[in-house]
Amino acid sequence: MLFLLICSAFFSFSEAALFSLNQSERSALVEKGQFGKLLTRLLENPERLLNSILLVNLFVNVLFFTLASVTAFQLKDHSGLAWGIGIGSLLAIIVFAEILPKNISVKAPQFCSLLVCVPISFLVRILQPVLPVLAFLNLLLRRLVYPNVKTEPYLHVGDLERAVALSDNDAALLKREQRSLQNIVSLSDMEAAELMRPRSWLKTFRPPITFDQVLTELGGTLPRSGYCLLTEPDSEEIVSALSLARVTADKLETAWEEQFEDVIYVPWSTSVAEVFDRLQRTDRKVAVVVNEFGETTGIITIDDIITTLFTREQGRSRGLLNRRELKRLDRNRWHLTGLTSLRTLERKFNVSFREYSSLTVSGLLREILERFPRAGDVCRVASLQFSVIDVEEDYELVVHLESVP
Repeated sequence: MLFLLICSAFFSFSEAALFSLNQSERSALVEKGQFGKLLTRLLENPERLLNSILLVNLFVNVLFFTLASVTAFQLKDHSGLAWGIGIGSLLAIIVFAEILPKNISVKAPQFCSLLVCVPISFLVRILQPVLPVLAFLNLLLRRLVYPNVKTEPYLHVGDLERAVALSDNDAALLKREQRSLQNIVSLSDMEAAELMRPRSWLKTFRPPITFDQVLTELGGTLPRSGYCLLTEPDSEEIVSALSLARVTADKLETAWEEQFEDVIYVPWSTSVAEVFDRLQRTDRKVAVVVNEFGETTGIITIDDIITTLFTREQGRSRGLLNRRELKRLDRNRWHLTGLTSLRTLERKFNVSFREYSSLTVSGLLREILERFPRAGDVCRVASLQFSVIDVEEDYELVVHLESVP
């Protein structure tokens, strides 16, 4: 019985440790040698891993209580001792095989997971022939007992709205909360092309390259995106990125190339909400936006999305130019940048740009003029009149907007 109690404690310890690992800890496992790689392979199929641990743990617990019951039955002439064995067995399995090992393992899940990965891997391999049968039975029961049950989302938009409604009544705080809520909801309507940093604005490097060479080419300043972007050796396609603001100096000197992370690739029409979800699930910081031909048109960083969530104005003008998208001059006149989203103008002026394929003011003017805009060009769309004031560096436009009858 003592051996079974130890086995039950081991499986409870393993379960809590393995499934307490967060995304960053799982990503760091590849640096832990052979044990880390073995653990990574185990976690690639969490359902199989959990079923294996629970199945054996259930078998051990049933066997433990069976032996405890047999022992108590043999001591039926000593009722006090029999009751003591029954209650003691229950308390022992709860305290020493469940509560205590799980509390210990969650304190240092990565270290504890590395300790148990070898025996757990051996266990999964032994049970491999049985697991498909269990998976089939599980699927069959789900189809028969609750066929219409759907996975509940982690968070509903309605939950956010209720949270804002029940929050502090302070007007300024409530306004900021409502703005953040609106920004969160708008991510599902915003396309990646609306938020991305254009390819022409990016500074990329072709490997092999050292940190000193990067500093020299950047002139000692961070790039606008905050990331060092590496391309393929024989092309201009971006394959990895490094956040220069997050990495420490000692890592740059000792393991420069190992600090780079792979990027993900998303179509230009993908919603920003989906891009954010993919970045979170893959634990990446940069998404490369590609067009219908698979060519890179820009990037979206996790910092861009987070800034969009909590900023007063959504759009690329603030992040790329450190400038407001719409600067009001008087009642009917504004200054804006070429990067201003047409979606922003639609919401503010109640006009529609659906007949145009462009997403920004710069694209709209190019589509209407059928050439790149020049200073002095004037275009009229519905009740809005666009006048190009200046064409700055990187062909960025400064536009005068007037609302006219």
